[in-house]
Amino acid sequence: MRIRKAYLFVFVLIAMLAVGCGVISQIEIKKDVIDNARFIRVAEASGFAVKDDTDMYVNVGGLKSALYVCSSDGKLIYQFFVFDNADIADDEFDIFRKTLDDTFVTEDHSSFTGDNFLIYKLTGVKDYHHLCAVDNTLFYGKSRTEDMDTVKDFAREFGYN
Repeated sequence: MRIRKAYLFVFVLIAMLAVGCGVISQIEIKKDVIDNARFIRVAEASGFAVKDDTDMYVNVGGLKSALYVCSSDGKLIYQFFVFDNADIADDEFDIFRKTLDDTFVTEDHSSFTGDNFLIYKLTGVKDYHHLCAVDNTLFYGKSRTEDMDTVKDFAREFGYN
């Protein structure tokens, strides 16, 4: 009798897991895309002045705009790029990520992928790097390791965490 109950329990558990996995796999994971105005509002609300750096990247094909934020001591940097399309943003994300991987020797990194976004976070000995592409936009944040929560909180303000 106990064996039958055990088999029945295992069968029901497997059935529930199979159904649950099917339902979960149908859920879309998307992030909302922000524009320059939203990035500027969040940066200014955090006490930063925003600089338009688009002219510095004239050689980057498909770039519409580039915004730059830096703390007074230069230890906290945010950049926000808007491209013509998501493919260009994804390509730039890959280039940025490879540069970080080649520059910083660490095993402490994480990646996340959704329907319309890519996220890469790298924690080095001294620096923290946060990279997020959502559709045709790309956000980059850099700080000292001990200030990484500041970057995470900033990115969370507009959903690029």
